[in-house]
Amino acid sequence: MNTLMVASVLGMAGLAVLFAAVLAFADKRLKLEEDPAVDKISHLLPGVNCGACGYLSCHDFAEHIVKEGADPRKCRAISNDIREELFKITGGAGGTVYPRIALVHCAAESKDKKPLAEYKGVMTCRAADLVFGAGMQCVYGCIGFGDCAAACPFGALTMVKGLPRVDPEKCTGCGKCVQACPRGIISIREKRYEKLFYVACSSHDDILRVKQICAVGCIGCGICAKLSRKGFFEVSDNLSLPDYSKQEDQETVRGLAGKCPTKVIKEI
Repeated sequence: MNTLMVASVLGMAGLAVLFAAVLAFADKRLKLEEDPAVDKISHLLPGVNCGACGYLSCHDFAEHIVKEGADPRKCRAISNDIREELFKITGGAGGTVYPRIALVHCAAESKDKKPLAEYKGVMTCRAADLVFGAGMQCVYGCIGFGDCAAACPFGALTMVKGLPRVDPEKCTGCGKCVQACPRGIISIREKRYEKLFYVACSSHDDILRVKQICAVGCIGCGICAKLSRKGFFEVSDNLSLPDYSKQEDQETVRGLAGKCPTKVIKEI
């Protein structure tokens, strides 16, 4: 009995050694040598694999930079110094890269959201939106359970009084929050000037409906558009829309924002 057990153990050990040798040989013969430039670029990239560049991962992006000449400026999560380092490695030319930032097009905090019914389901925005719009009267506004904040790989969004607050220093404009929001109230915009002015509302309801259900929504009055001689704002389908390319005159735009009766034009 003991002899049989010893033989079995030795046989298993022998097979283990044999398989190890085969794997070692295969690893040596079939190993793919990676371009050192790919490895170097991959280490310079943030490694969060947010996908904002359009590639599967940071390593995948590094491979496309080296092998296909992908533009390093597509990565928004790196500093300008690192971006310049990438251009040095690839031999490409740099250029102006404007920061991108998430804008939340809703200003209604928890106290401002008038309910139709009390929601007691799964506490995620996507789940709640499927159940009578989370019991909210406004079908355009933020539900407030923080799917966007949970999706952000950089910790740039935090929920404050039932509304996501964006940290401009942390936001890279990767767009994960846009994908996470079931109501589409978040957009990504380039910040070309010191401040970016936007309308913190997504409602297309008429003025009477908005006044009934939200004290901080856009009522589509058109004051901002009427006073704007250079087309800084226009009203479409009961909602004011800014022209982000015409915000160089910051003081003028700020003055127009101050005329808004519901103070729904914000700056970040």
